[in-house]
Amino acid sequence: MDILFGKTINMLSDIVGARSQRHQVLASNVSNIDTPGYEPKDVDFENLIASMQQKGVRLARTHGKHLPAQTAGGSLSVVRTGEQVSLDREMVAIAENHLMHNAAVEMLARKFRKLQIVLREGK
Repeated sequence: MDILFGKTINMLSDIVGARSQRHQVLASNVSNIDTPGYEPKDVDFENLIASMQQKGVRLARTHGKHLPAQTAGGSLSVVRTGEQVSLDREMVAIAENHLMHNAAVEMLARKFRKLQIVLREGK
């Protein structure tokens, strides 16, 4: 598959999955904002990016309900931030995550459009 799709499509697919998981974590923080003693969580992207740069660009499946994404590279972990839940901070994080998710989806769509052009021209 790497010959046809290259590493970029796998990387972008992993990024979309990671951003989706982060959205779930951030939405959970917002929904628990009034829960006494709740500690907000976030996805540890810095650790993920560092491991991707060293080993590749694949993610590990961290929950049984997640789509399989067995990887040779980094792993995605959810960590407690140790801070109070702030609605403003969570909404900013959700907006930033949404933009990054959409950017990865757009890049993925462009890759598939290029493949479609190549296939159409090859007829």
